[in-house]
Amino acid sequence: MNSTTSISKSKRGQNDLLEIENDFAKATISLFGGHILSYIPKTDDIDRLWLSEAAIFDGKTAIRGGIPICWPWFGNAHNQDRDDLPSHGFVRNQIWTLDSSEDSSTGTQLVLSPQSTVGPGWQFKTRLQLKVMVGKTLVVELITRNLDKQTIDLNCALHSYFRVDDIEQVTLTGLSGQYLDKTKDYEAFETPDVYRIKDETDRVHLHPAILVEIDNGLHIGVRSSGHDSIVVWNPWEQNCLRMKDMNQDSYQTMICVESAITQTLKLESNQEVILKQQII
Repeated sequence: MNSTTSISKSKRGQNDLLEIENDFAKATISLFGGHILSYIPKTDDIDRLWLSEAAIFDGKTAIRGGIPICWPWFGNAHNQDRDDLPSHGFVRNQIWTLDSSEDSSTGTQLVLSPQSTVGPGWQFKTRLQLKVMVGKTLVVELITRNLDKQTIDLNCALHSYFRVDDIEQVTLTGLSGQYLDKTKDYEAFETPDVYRIKDETDRVHLHPAILVEIDNGLHIGVRSSGHDSIVVWNPWEQNCLRMKDMNQDSYQTMICVESAITQTLKLESNQEVILKQQII
C-alpha cells in the first residue's frame, strides 16, 4: 500500500474528522457515522454536498447533511413490529474506523468500517464496509456481506444531501415510472415530465434510475448501482421549523437524491451486495 499523504486529521466539536486533499478534490469524512461531509472538486472549488449550518457535532447525534449511512434499514423499514428501533438503523450513530487508505494516480481511496454491525433489532453476523474514492468524481460504495447461516432482510441507503442555489429553480432529469408519495400515505403517482420541487417532497421512485441529474446553475450527476429505488426528499419550511439541526430556510438550498434499497433485499448466506453512488 502506498503512503497516504493526502489524508490529515481534524476535529469539529466532539467529532474526529478525516480531511482528504489531492490533485483532484478535497473531501471531509466524520468518523462518527462514517459520514462524508464535503466533496469539493478543484475544477471549480464548489462543494457538491450540503451540510446544515445547524448540524450538531456532539459525537452522539446523527449529522444533518452530507451523506448519512442508513443501515441495516431505511427509515423505519426494519421488518419488525417494534417502535423502539432507531430510524435509519444504528451505524450512523457509531464510531467508524479507517481500515485502509491509498493514494494513486486517480485519487485517494479509503475503506472504513463501523464499530459493530450488531445492534438493537439486528443480531445477524454481517460485515459492513464503506469504500470511498476521492478523485475527479466521488465514488461511494456501501458493501454488505452476510456472514450468517440464514438469509437476512436488508434495506439501506446513501442518504445524500446536495447543494443547490434555489430549490424552486431545480430541475431533475433521469427519473421515470411510478413513485410512492410518503406525504400522501404512499399513494402511487407517475413521475412528472418536468420535475420541479414546489413543496414538501418525500418520494420513493421504484424505477431504479441509473443517472439522475440535478440542474440549478451548477450541474450535479448522481450515478447509482446496486439499488432498487431513488428517494427524493426536501422537508420544506414547516418541517425545517420542527428540526433543531436545520434553520428555517435550510430547505431552500438543499435536495436529497438518495440511492437506496427500500424494497427489502433478501441477502443469502455469504452473499454480498454493493450499494454504489458516484457524484459527477
